[in-house]
Amino acid sequence: MSSNNEELRTSNDNPFNTQESKTPSGGKEFGPYLAGLIEADGSIAVHDADSKGQKYRPKIIVVFSLADKPLAEKLASITQVGVIYVKTGDGCVLWQIQKKEDVKKIISLINGYMRTPKIEALHRAINWFNKYDNCNIDCLDLDTSPIDSNSWLAGFVDGDGNFTINLIDRKKRGLVTGKRVQTFFRIEVRQNYHREVTEKQGGISYFNILTKISAFLTVNLYTRTRIQGDKVFYAFMVISYNAQSHELVRSYFDTFPLYSSKYLAYKDWCRVQDLVKGKTLTKEMLVEVESIKAQFNSKRKIFDFSHLDSLTL
Repeated sequence: MSSNNEELRTSNDNPFNTQESKTPSGGKEFGPYLAGLIEADGSIAVHDADSKGQKYRPKIIVVFSLADKPLAEKLASITQVGVIYVKTGDGCVLWQIQKKEDVKKIISLINGYMRTPKIEALHRAINWFNKYDNCNIDCLDLDTSPIDSNSWLAGFVDGDGNFTINLIDRKKRGLVTGKRVQTFFRIEVRQNYHREVTEKQGGISYFNILTKISAFLTVNLYTRTRIQGDKVFYAFMVISYNAQSHELVRSYFDTFPLYSSKYLAYKDWCRVQDLVKGKTLTKEMLVEVESIKAQFNSKRKIFDFSHLDSLTL
């Protein structure tokens, strides 16, 4: 997250589109989750009609960390589509969906549940099938239902969210007098989609959906500028940092669970909050927090994916 040069700004604007979308055809809980996951860490590739390259049918690829191979395999198993490729050298796992009927099955699950500009790619894929395979699939609109009405955010966070636990020195007159614990939940995404998106599809900016998430968590929306070499990167960022927003985070994920290894981070994150809430930090509590931090996020070596047993189509 750190960089040589970065800038944060906030916005309290709330330009929501309240138009209701048509009824989607996907699973009530699985469809929104999968839509959020694909919008975060997936791509929907469609052959450009103007391209002189080899033509191909629309395909969908979802990228996972190596640690989340069990989730990729579970998704492929319950949907019965796609192939899993382990790219150890690249530090990732790919769930690649190429067969015509497989891609159409995923489209049927996520159509009507998407909330970001990536709906443009979904609509291009649908239009391709309608044109070249004589299909009659509706391009459903963005899902504008409340954030906490379905599992979309869980899928999106499994791709683009993270949990943080910090131990900060308490100081008095320049001397360290003890420690305090801070916990954060964060979502960060680039500001704009890489292709043109119509106004009906919501436009190219991720501003609307990130604003909706920040409003749901009752926190500000930040913009972040990072300069790396001769390149400038712009992102939107939502951060839950206080008791009120943390309770909203916990209420949501206890209703709509995460399924990647971030589920394990979430449970540790909650454990730390419960351990220190309203209490003076004792040596015993500090030892437990430090023990949790020692195997948190990228430091985790042992993974228990038994929570995937509850993931069904």
